[in-house]
Amino acid sequence: MRRNEADRDRASLRRRLEVLRLPVSTLRRAGHLLPSSTDRDWERTPQSVGVGPDQQPVAVWNDHSRPQRRLVTAHDDRGRALRSVVLDGCLLPTFVQPLPGDRILLVSARRREGSNAEVWDFDGHRHHAGDLGDAVEQVLTTPAGDIWVGYFDEAKSGSGPQTHGLARFTGDLRPAWLYPAGPDSPLPSIFDCFTLNVTAETAWTCAYTDFHLVSASGTQATDHGRAPYQGAHMLLVDGRRGALIGGYAPEYDLITRYRTTPDGPVTDGPPRRLVLPDGMELRDFRATARGPELHIFIRTTWYRADLDSLGADST
Repeated sequence: MRRNEADRDRASLRRRLEVLRLPVSTLRRAGHLLPSSTDRDWERTPQSVGVGPDQQPVAVWNDHSRPQRRLVTAHDDRGRALRSVVLDGCLLPTFVQPLPGDRILLVSARRREGSNAEVWDFDGHRHHAGDLGDAVEQVLTTPAGDIWVGYFDEAKSGSGPQTHGLARFTGDLRPAWLYPAGPDSPLPSIFDCFTLNVTAETAWTCAYTDFHLVSASGTQATDHGRAPYQGAHMLLVDGRRGALIGGYAPEYDLITRYRTTPDGPVTDGPPRRLVLPDGMELRDFRATARGPELHIFIRTTWYRADLDSLGADST
């Protein structure tokens, strides 16, 4: 007999109470991102924010009154804006990433018509416009200037690179490699790229529905085995160790550390919860995972954690 909605709610509550009894690991406050201390043209919450291979943030801010005018800022490791550029006529980005040569990648998650990606420079010139596919869920660039893109489930109803679940593009927005998809592929399917982590030139994912830990570099992808936890939305990686963060419903702030063995990934220590520095729960945040580093943005506040801190008790 199917459980009704009240039964599901009670089960979710019981699990949430169990999770709340777990030890916690806290984020640390890294800084605040602001468009300008004097120019009041810009909205005070970024339209999009990302973290580059150097672990430094870039952000896009909308103009209060001019819909196609935006400010892009690049920040140091304390959140201070080091440089900025005003872009007139650029798309409305869901994602922003740096590219080599002082270039900026802007990507919209949905492709309505024409292109959904643009490459600009810090002199305000647009170099490329292109199509990275619809239903974009994750975008991360590499030190060499490649672009890794993960897609959510609605991509499957389209055509082209997006139907593969994971794709790599060149810096001028051309497809360079597609994740092997289809019934003949020995790799687990990517129906929804819940997690994406890019360190150096290698991408890592633990995707719905199979939730296998998979790495991709060059033209090769490797299946490291089924993850010890299914449903995480953030993934940290450092060699053979890592962490899966987040989960469904009552487990949304769960930390599951793992290590990779010849038999596949296994848990590495008891589960924990990830919380803000004051112990409050995470809500309404944006996250980027780069190697062993996790970056969390809540409005203009930037928080960080790493694999080592996720295994330590917070006092």
